[in-house]
Amino acid sequence: MKNQQRGEIAVCGLESVRALAQARPDAVLRFFSVQERAREFGPLCKILAKGRKTYRVVEPAELEKLSGTVHHQGVVAMVTDAPLKRPDEALLRGWAASGARIVVLDRVGDDHNLGSIARSAAFFGFRALILSDRDHAARLSTSAYRVARGALERIAVYADESAAAFLMRCKGIMPSVGADHRGKNELRSFGLPSAAPPGAACAPLALVLGNEETGLEPDTRAACDALVRVEGSGSVESLNVSQAAAVFFYRFAPPRR
Repeated sequence: MKNQQRGEIAVCGLESVRALAQARPDAVLRFFSVQERAREFGPLCKILAKGRKTYRVVEPAELEKLSGTVHHQGVVAMVTDAPLKRPDEALLRGWAASGARIVVLDRVGDDHNLGSIARSAAFFGFRALILSDRDHAARLSTSAYRVARGALERIAVYADESAAAFLMRCKGIMPSVGADHRGKNELRSFGLPSAAPPGAACAPLALVLGNEETGLEPDTRAACDALVRVEGSGSVESLNVSQAAAVFFYRFAPPRR
């Protein structure tokens, strides 16, 4: 839930707030918890006190009001709702040289799916998540943070004008694969289109996932180096985008360190 007047967004849920407190406690502007959670977040409260920021013990009803959900698990942290940075060429080349695997979302519209995709991507070792600035694309939200269960603190998140625009800037730097049910390549037999750079454990890759209903946009499909489908049994028409994402992440996961 966003506070437009303060320019804040609520992060709630135990795993999400724990990860936030560990990864970037200075980003927390205000913190609220029920009494039984207060001791666990004592170190965060000390940091807030040093910065003269608000932290309070409140009733569950106040947490529900702050977060817009009953699923707050007794903790809510307010952080700045700041615009996401746009990845530049230097960052792209750094990802490519290190063999990074990144995820690009093409107008994925449900913030629950965004959170679930972020969680799976971080679990399988993907380095970054690129969102689209196009209309109706999901943004970082209270629901996305809660569903991600801390993963949005473990994976870098950026935004670009569109998935197609980002992929065009990847040309000659990093290969891209679009997850598309119309793709001529089947996932289980598909080989990545490039070798690992010197010193890297694997080849770099930008994996593109499309909108829940319409899939990849035409300009995004055209910008992908390859289109790959998941072949099912045929008894069910398709997978949810977050389910399909987990299948692709498993197939394209970088080697474990």
